[in-house]
Amino acid sequence: MAVLFTLIILLSAFLLFQIQPILSKEQLSQFGGGASVWSAGLFFFQTCVLLGYLYIHAIRHLQLQWQVALHLTLLIMAVAVTYTNVEKNILGMLPPIWSVVVSLAAQIGPIFIMLSTTSVLLQKWYCLINQSPVPYHWYALSNFGSLVALLTFPFMFEVYFGLTTLKEFWFLALLVFVALFFALTALLIPKMSQKTPLNQIKPTSDIFNNPLRCITLAALSSLLLSSTTFMMNVNIPPMPLTWVMPLAIYLITFIIAFSLAVKNRSFYTYPALMFATLAGILMYFLGSKFNAVAQLSMYAIILFICTLSCHRALRRIAPNQNSMTSFYVCIAFGSVLGSLTGSVLAPLTFNLPIEYPITLIAIFSLHVYHYTQSSISKYMKLGHISILISVACGFMLLNNTYTKLNVTTERNFYGILTVKDITINNIIERRLIDGTTIHGYELIEDTSPDSGYYHENTGIVKAIETLQVNGPINLGIIGLGAGVLAQYGKEHDTITFYELNPAVFHIAKQYFSYLDNSFADINVKIGDGRQLVAKEIAQGAFQLDTIVIDAFTSDVIPTHLLTLEAFELYWQRMHNNGVLIMHISNNHIDLMPVMASQSLRFNKSLLLFDSQGNENSQLGSKWVIMTNNEAFLKSMPISTHVDRYTFRNQLTTLWTDEKHSLLPYIKL
Repeated sequence: MAVLFTLIILLSAFLLFQIQPILSKEQLSQFGGGASVWSAGLFFFQTCVLLGYLYIHAIRHLQLQWQVALHLTLLIMAVAVTYTNVEKNILGMLPPIWSVVVSLAAQIGPIFIMLSTTSVLLQKWYCLINQSPVPYHWYALSNFGSLVALLTFPFMFEVYFGLTTLKEFWFLALLVFVALFFALTALLIPKMSQKTPLNQIKPTSDIFNNPLRCITLAALSSLLLSSTTFMMNVNIPPMPLTWVMPLAIYLITFIIAFSLAVKNRSFYTYPALMFATLAGILMYFLGSKFNAVAQLSMYAIILFICTLSCHRALRRIAPNQNSMTSFYVCIAFGSVLGSLTGSVLAPLTFNLPIEYPITLIAIFSLHVYHYTQSSISKYMKLGHISILISVACGFMLLNNTYTKLNVTTERNFYGILTVKDITINNIIERRLIDGTTIHGYELIEDTSPDSGYYHENTGIVKAIETLQVNGPINLGIIGLGAGVLAQYGKEHDTITFYELNPAVFHIAKQYFSYLDNSFADINVKIGDGRQLVAKEIAQGAFQLDTIVIDAFTSDVIPTHLLTLEAFELYWQRMHNNGVLIMHISNNHIDLMPVMASQSLRFNKSLLLFDSQGNENSQLGSKWVIMTNNEAFLKSMPISTHVDRYTFRNQLTTLWTDEKHSLLPYIKL
């Protein structure tokens, strides 16, 4: 029977954390590919866990026979409504974050709640039947099953299977879980006394009297998880790997904390937390200067140290079986508070992701507070408090220096936008920065277009000028930025920008002059570029000469704009001689193999323009052009004509909505 208990707990945890990246990845193409999709999903999943724990807490006074009957009934009902879809027009009426939550709730809400109850419910039943202490190591076992699910997704399941196949496999595994659960209850029923409710277990010496501390610790660790995930995805594309890593570390610290015997604080906790806090502040200001591996490594170490400190503190205050459900409810409630703060409240309250360093300082402060309550000397207490105050003041001074050049900052579901006025060599530049990446700038005292990513030596400008030789052009651009490309439009040209983030349009109109000063007819459509292009095709819109993909979230292109289905839409939207231009500059991901695979699939010529920029105002950029327009190809200035077939050995697969992974293309 012990083997069956173990197997069921492992399988339920695996199912819980396997479906999270599957459905979150599925949501990317619907909600623009931003990191906030995962934050919203994390909030939903943790809310489901809280509801599951509240359900267990509510039925704790029922006799076991009634608990079993109720639970099996609800489990069958939840399975029956799994994968229910919501109409897109309903989702379109909701704010993005609540659209994600509602979509997930309809697909897996009920079954996720039921699965989340497994570990705690079986612990409670085990305590009653065997009259034994709470097997808290089962909580670690549950987190181990979750960890296996998380780690196998980006490295195995995502690479080899499509989303539809994965969802089918997951449902089959769910049916296996239900069968095992029925088998377990059949074995348990003979051992259950009809007259013994769970609350008749004689309580042991300790009663759970630290709910506020428990909630605070859980909330801080959850908020740090959410904010760390956001920080990781500022410069690295939102993908299951960058979601899985922080969540895996979060689970590992739970496993360690609840597997080991209860001990007092380790002597190394204080210096480790101090290091993590200072390192986190450094990463907040300078993280974008490091490569992808260095960023991921530093954020991982910081998260590990801080969450382990929180979770060890939780284990030290864990009660015996009489208050076990209250303890788990407090953990779940704190986790929801943390994810709610990170995904909803922080974007509404802070223009910058300042919740990340604030959370680090709060965790350090909590540790200092409890440490100073112990029997240490007065001078030691003053020393710890002085260090804490110094760290907080140092951060505030750095933050004031970092933000003093800001003209405006806007933050919403799609990211963080900042406008800065910066003086370089006596030239004042107004820059639009998304996260940490420049998305266009304008010289305040000079209207020369020869600057930024779009100067005359770049592939995009050469392509536009070549196309304009034959007359007015009809140009579609996915991604507005500061609107810099509008300056290259001539009289009778038509330029349509597709911009996901309404804040970008507001900033481009209010703080930059490109849209207003363009000679072309300028249109701006708000929404996901891919979905807007599909809508125009369905409406029979006049075909475009050129489509430019210049959409970035900070330093990354949303992957749903690079799949086979997306390219099919681009070619449908253009006439037969259409020219597709892609901006693929990226410090962390090599997208050339992806471009080569798509050009092979559609049998298009592939040009690469890699401009290195200069020491003045020109920035380096990499542009790719695909077309079979022979007149255009002959007229283009000399460039690198890419041999697409040299990339064949590097290609794991053609990217599709169903199946794509960035893992092979990370720059080490």
